[in-house]
Amino acid sequence: MKTTVRYFSSDFICLTAALLAASVFAFLYSIPLGVTAFIISVFSALAYLYVFTYRKVQWQRLVIKALFEQEELPSYLNTMAIPTVLTSLTGHIKWANLAFRNLAGFGALRNINKMVKGISVPDKDKKILINGKPYKKELSTVWLHNREYLLHRLVDIENTVEAKKLYQSFLPVVCQFQIDNYEELSAKLSQSELSEVIAAVERRLSTLAESVSAHFLRTDRGRYLCTFERRFLSTLRTSKFSILDDVRQIKTTLSPTLSIAVGVGETPEQSGEYAGKAMDLALGRGGDQAVIKQGDRFIFYGGTVKTGFRRSKVKARMVSHALRNLMEQCSDVYVMGHEGPDLDCMGAALGICACARQVNKKAYIVMDNPNPSIDLLLDKLKTVDAYSSSLVTGQEAAMHINATSMLVIVDTQLAAFTISPGLLEMVDTVVVIDHHIRGTSTIEKTTLFYHDPYASSACELVTEVMQYFDDDLKPLPIDLEALLCGITLDTKGFTFNTGVRTFEAASYLRRQGADTTVTRLLVQDDLKTYTVKTDIVRNAEIIENGFAVSACPEGLDKAPLIAAQAADSLLSIRGVKASFVLSHVDGNVLVSGRSLGEVNVQLILESLGGGGHATIAAVKMENEDMDTAIKRLKTAINNYVKEVK
Repeated sequence: MKTTVRYFSSDFICLTAALLAASVFAFLYSIPLGVTAFIISVFSALAYLYVFTYRKVQWQRLVIKALFEQEELPSYLNTMAIPTVLTSLTGHIKWANLAFRNLAGFGALRNINKMVKGISVPDKDKKILINGKPYKKELSTVWLHNREYLLHRLVDIENTVEAKKLYQSFLPVVCQFQIDNYEELSAKLSQSELSEVIAAVERRLSTLAESVSAHFLRTDRGRYLCTFERRFLSTLRTSKFSILDDVRQIKTTLSPTLSIAVGVGETPEQSGEYAGKAMDLALGRGGDQAVIKQGDRFIFYGGTVKTGFRRSKVKARMVSHALRNLMEQCSDVYVMGHEGPDLDCMGAALGICACARQVNKKAYIVMDNPNPSIDLLLDKLKTVDAYSSSLVTGQEAAMHINATSMLVIVDTQLAAFTISPGLLEMVDTVVVIDHHIRGTSTIEKTTLFYHDPYASSACELVTEVMQYFDDDLKPLPIDLEALLCGITLDTKGFTFNTGVRTFEAASYLRRQGADTTVTRLLVQDDLKTYTVKTDIVRNAEIIENGFAVSACPEGLDKAPLIAAQAADSLLSIRGVKASFVLSHVDGNVLVSGRSLGEVNVQLILESLGGGGHATIAAVKMENEDMDTAIKRLKTAINNYVKEVK
């Protein structure tokens, strides 16, 4: 930035004029005296120019260089109008601009600590009050002739705009729209009805694009793209992407739903990349929502309405064939689920082991600290020869697994939630099979990722894979019963999150020989557990809008399991739409959430750091006491209710 430096300041001009006037009077008195006076005046003026004015020029150039070349100093639109002063380490003022003089006074420049009280006092918020007005203190170090100086700036918080922020407000944002159920609409509606629905959606999208001055176009059937300046993003966020509701309210035989992905990057290319990742996440969470990706952060809107079932057998068939090809190429197979594996996780693991046996590959199940709900299943496995040496701990698996092994993750997609996350770095082939709503930190670098949020359970997904894996596949009775048990538990006896494909999977298992009596025995409770569960239900607090909250007594054995069962039982009470039961384990509070479907418990517990599905979710609050955990849970419930309204 070019800046004009004034060598001839007003004080220099005044001094020179005074000396010249003295020389003129000397000439009138005596010519020799006048010549002498003139010579002295010239030398005095030059000396002053060098000692004072030139020195000030050096200070000013140093300040300008610091303000416009040092990256650690933020640049403002009105940089030179910000009170700025250069001082020695002791606070003696070397140079100050006019804005500082206006603020601190036009008297002689002294020590800055005396002129501006508290400017050198370290404050966490870096704020100072001058003449009743708040200013932000900015301090940096500059060097001249190997000497250190301090550059102070007093930024008017209310009336100053950072140039970087202004620049960012005009950066392009990429926004993608996708009609979630376009294929279903095409199949069930006549051509004229489909055209009317698509036209209605496009009218709403076009109106939205106009409101943010966006460039809008259709990229494919049911897919649209628009770009706009970042400063307009606040308009969409303020409305909480109300277009989701507008599109859903289009009246037709089958209502359309919309997924929105917004990428906010530093370049158009990065914004486009972010938008793609946000769309994958929005669809992986069930669609009908908006996701904003900015840097490493994801922001979610919508997703509070339960979506219908949209699933295709084509995907299951393709995954099954791909899984078989990968298994045939690996040396052995390791199956791992989430921490404290339950019956759904264990049933899915046994299904994968059955597939591995079909291609003559040794399969191992990684098991540490199992959930008490699978104790009976583990006891039965110990009596089956095929699994006599298949259960290994995470440490044992790490000793034998190698790059040619296959690692299959079931019933979770989060590396941190697996039993032994370190195993993910030891293999080249990682397969993930999960039905939970997609999170922001899924396992990366997977060879095969099979995720379907519309499936009732991981056991349902694995059962479908087994159907297409091999016509001659003969699972063991324990495999079939564990799979059927997992489906039965996650659907609460085929009453929650149950679709046509769920019954088809259960039918396949029954045809193969699954014994429903054994399935029932695997989930039986003892009398003590049943009594404790009844007490938890009796002590539940029913709060406004149909939410039930209860807690397990301290020191309870199998607390997480009993909490989950109690949460299920609370849903049988008339008027209860969602239930939450808390348990205290090893200094942490575990929360099990259940819903009839009208309330999305996943969104509630996700705000507390958890996850799961719309009707089944959980969270672990680390190093939390029970009272605080209950307060946080109630706050999350209230926030959800306000958002839905």
